[in-house]
Amino acid sequence: MYDKYHMTIPKATKVLSLRDKILSTIHFGEEIYVVLYEEPEGTPRPRARFINKTNLAQSAKKYPGFIQVYSITGKSDRDFMHKLISENDFARLNGMLIYTPCCVDYSVYLKTPSSFNSIDTYLAELGCIRPICKPDFDNMEKKYADMYNGNIWADDSLVIEASIHKYYSILPRVEIRLSFLNMLYNKAQYKSMAKKLQRDDIEYFDQNK
Repeated sequence: MYDKYHMTIPKATKVLSLRDKILSTIHFGEEIYVVLYEEPEGTPRPRARFINKTNLAQSAKKYPGFIQVYSITGKSDRDFMHKLISENDFARLNGMLIYTPCCVDYSVYLKTPSSFNSIDTYLAELGCIRPICKPDFDNMEKKYADMYNGNIWADDSLVIEASIHKYYSILPRVEIRLSFLNMLYNKAQYKSMAKKLQRDDIEYFDQNK
């Protein structure tokens, strides 16, 4: 990279200076912790259907035989999260969507199998026996990330780090811990997000300040 981008001593010095400034300015602030008391689920595989004049007239007229790929649970999941937000208000967000890079951690607790004896049930509750069954980790991660779209964060593309942990419990649930940066990394990201959200309060790291 040093040769490819024609790096000089002054440029290298500036890069290191900006690196130190970024590390001291941009940081993870608040954490949002949500517990959903439900049997953890994954996102079903997308379905496909032929479009015709009865289910999407305009597309059918323009593209006969047009096929639409859609999720059978996406909207209901987002509606559920929207209701949860409305009931709990999430006062710290002041009704605004998160627009900065996020780190999210999912702990999903599948229902302990009824075939477990009392010893195994206790061991499972302590995390000593963990599930290797469906739903798959990636499907669960997608389901709960999609629920946050348009409700908690602007889009799940903001997630820069994610982890998921599968456990058993007699109390099935999903625990979601979300932390987010206090600002965007640069002006290019600011322009993109400001245009998307139509907001003038978006903060970003300005190297000229």
